[in-house]
Amino acid sequence: MLLVSAQQMRELDDKVQKMGVPALILMENAGKALAYHSMIRLEERRSSYAPESADSLRHKGSIAILAGPGQNGGDGFCAARHLASWGYQVKVGFFGDEKRLPREASLNYAMLEGYPVEIYSANYMSPEMVMDKLGYPDLIIDALLGIGAGGDPRFPISLAVDWANSQGVPIVACDIPTGISADTGQVYTPCIKADLTVTMGFAKIGLFSYPGRMFAGDIIVENLGFPQNVVKMVADGEDELGDLGHFALEKVFAQAVCAREIQELLPRRRDDHHKGLSGHVTVIAGSVGMAGASVLTAKGALRAGAGTVTLLCPGKIYQVCASMAPEVMVVPCGDSAVFTPDPESIKMAKDHIDRSDAVAIGPGWGRGRSQTEFLKEILSIMSNTACVIDADALFALRELGGLPYIAGIDGEFVLTPHPGEMATLRDMSTQEVGRARTEVSRKAAMESRNVVCLKGAGTCTAGPEGELLINTSGNSAMATAGSGDVLTGIIASLKAQGLSCLDSAVAGVFWHGIAGDIAYEEKGSFGIIAGDIVEHLPQARAFIERA
Repeated sequence: MLLVSAQQMRELDDKVQKMGVPALILMENAGKALAYHSMIRLEERRSSYAPESADSLRHKGSIAILAGPGQNGGDGFCAARHLASWGYQVKVGFFGDEKRLPREASLNYAMLEGYPVEIYSANYMSPEMVMDKLGYPDLIIDALLGIGAGGDPRFPISLAVDWANSQGVPIVACDIPTGISADTGQVYTPCIKADLTVTMGFAKIGLFSYPGRMFAGDIIVENLGFPQNVVKMVADGEDELGDLGHFALEKVFAQAVCAREIQELLPRRRDDHHKGLSGHVTVIAGSVGMAGASVLTAKGALRAGAGTVTLLCPGKIYQVCASMAPEVMVVPCGDSAVFTPDPESIKMAKDHIDRSDAVAIGPGWGRGRSQTEFLKEILSIMSNTACVIDADALFALRELGGLPYIAGIDGEFVLTPHPGEMATLRDMSTQEVGRARTEVSRKAAMESRNVVCLKGAGTCTAGPEGELLINTSGNSAMATAGSGDVLTGIIASLKAQGLSCLDSAVAGVFWHGIAGDIAYEEKGSFGIIAGDIVEHLPQARAFIERA
């Protein structure tokens, strides 16, 4: 699903109008769609607590529309007209000046005069009185602020937001809930907590980016009659995108990842398939006390279809790892508790890397000078084999110079930081990362010149050319030790099977999330462990293929 920023949406609107579709028609389509989905949501609610009968629709219900001073408010006025014509009791609380409305919004405001719609304007009475006049509606439509707004909503709109959230009835947001950044998903105070968002034209990045995703509710995208070729007209330079994988056309626009896109990516097996065709993954992971991380990474790679997986681990955990993973070829690297940069260990690592189709490094390494020097040596010999860098290797990378350092190395890399690791790599606080996940991941990918997966709810995968893909699978039960190690193995496995780095990361993240969703359905939201995710990868693959 295509995602757009506020500026891109404005450009798309402008292009459509220049192609001959009047803005008034777009607003009419938007308002009618908003009214229709609000009607459906209200009738679903009514049927859930009242038996349907011939008389039950005589009073269809009351709807309060909160309209702001811009085009979003105009959509609300248009929706009010349609809902009133369908027999609903409609009241509009207007927070603006009708004399300063944009042309299309002003026309829709004027048209309400011929309909049984009660309008209460904060321009002529106190905002508190407007709220009082709206009474106790059965449903609220938020048409206060649109994609152009930024920062905390100011009075009196802030009062309207607080009132709406306090009513305990369904809220349908027009385009984007008031108080959410359309570009980043940042949530301002106060913010509408919508049950449903009807977004116009194209979905907005902020609707699928956390924390904004938590305030959007269900999301419905209404096309409004946009011509199919309008996206290409805005995507400057699309003919020069090059061959960067399945998602290369998303260099200009972001995308929300869904099952059908992933279905096209996942490797298939012929009837005469053998393990040599499914790639060889080498996992360089583990230390004393963290053997489990290395084994989870290796098992993730196997369950994701790699033909062969070799686990290179410090000598002191060799026996433990070998006993935990009989399907994996476990090889001791040195005789220490952690990886060390001695010539023999580096030579052994190089020999295995050269025989591999993809490498995963970092899980369970621990942190220290030895690991940092080991990483430096490993990266210097990685030019011919793609590598997934995770966990403690990311902290070691920071010691070596961070993202600019990896940008200067000849090789293909996928970096998979969680917010804390990303904060370390970019000299930010974890809170700053959380407030702008999409932009942070995009900048990190461009700075490192490689693929970056910023893990967490709505994992953001960014490519070096500005690609941005937001994951839609997974759940909070997956927030457990070792979950990220499994993901590292999956991504390395897909790369070994022939996918590009970007496709491997995007498909791996989605597949990992679906496995977590299936585990959640079977076991509930508490007590899921990383091993559960590993064990559900085959079922998750089957689910994706059926989508």
